Parts: sequence; C-alpha cells; structure tokens
Amino acid sequence: MMNSGYLSLILLCITMILFASGWKDVYVRSISHKGMLLFFASWLVLSRVAITIGHVHVQLVYAELVLICLGILYVTQGFIHKLHLLSIGLLLGSFHFLMHQLLEMDPILIVRNSQWDVALLLALVVVILQRKASEQIAALSIGYLLGDVYQASIHPVNGLHHLGNAAFQDQWWLSVFAARTVTIILQATYQGCRNVLKSWMDRKGGWRK
Repeated sequence: MMNSGYLSLILLCITMILFASGWKDVYVRSISHKGMLLFFASWLVLSRVAITIGHVHVQLVYAELVLICLGILYVTQGFIHKLHLLSIGLLLGSFHFLMHQLLEMDPILIVRNSQWDVALLLALVVVILQRKASEQIAALSIGYLLGDVYQASIHPVNGLHHLGNAAFQDQWWLSVFAARTVTIILQATYQGCRNVLKSWMDRKGGWRK
C-alpha cells in the first residue's frame, strides 16, 4: 500500500505535465498560468512545513486552501451564488465526516482504501452539484477543511489535533483531479452526442427535401 503523501505528489506531477502539454484551459480555464505556477510551488513548500498552536498541529498547506476558498468566494458574483457554493462545501464537509465514521464502524463497506473511497465519492457528489472548475475546487476545499476539523477534533494523536496532514493532501488531490477529469469526459460526451444528433437531424431534413 502506498504511504500517505505520495499520491498527492504523483497527481501534482501529472497535473503539471498535462498543463505543460496544453491541457490547462481544459481543466482550469479561469486560472492564469502564473496563478497555477504559484499554487504548485507554494504547495510543494507548504505541504512540508507545519506549525503547532496550542494543541493543534497544522500543515501550512491547510492555510493555503483556506486562502484559495476565500479568494474564489470573493470573486464569485452574487450573494446567493456565494451562499450556494458555501452550502455545497458544508454539505461535502458533513458527508466527508459521515463517510469516515461509517467506514470506521463497518470496514466491510471499504472497496479498496477507505480514504480513496471517500475522496472518489466526494468527487462524484461535486460533479453532480457543480460544473465550473473554480467552484468545484472551492466546494471540495471547503468540504475537506471542515471534514478535517471534524476528524481532528475527535481523533487527536499524541494529544494533538492534526490538520492538513499527508492523508488529507492525498484525498484533496484525488477528489479535485477525479472531479475535473469526470466533468471533462461528461462534457465531451454530451457535446459529441449533441453533434451526432444535430448531424443526423440535418441529414434527415436533407433527405426529406
């Protein structure tokens, strides 16, 4: 089984290769190249830096996600839209916590890896609820931030509540990568079917003439 932390690095590298190959506008069109480079660089640094405040041990990548959420909420147009995005994040946070508790109580529900199972389920939920890249990222980030707080509050390690650890990073990356990939596939499939149907209707109309 892969150690915690490796999956996030692998997905980060895959994402960087995809973006360098011209896929950035497909995955996250609304974010600039400079913004993405800053995000990748800061993630690599902050994921290895942690501080302890009282009984809370925080990886600084946790703070980075907080800032990303605040930034996306700030640029989101309309109070109702912001509230809707925040409510989806709250839903995902509760779902994150619930799924972890269910899998701890009944491991028979685990398909392969409990953390990966939860991450993929969250990705599926956010794909159903959101389509825009920035809003998917914000909703998932809010959900993971809240879910991690819930988990850390009831599962201290050596007297400390750990936030943003390697397992958290793996789950976040897996959810975001899976959500964007599934969304792109669904959009491409829909557009392809639409083009085929339109072509068929045009040809049918032409035959009738």
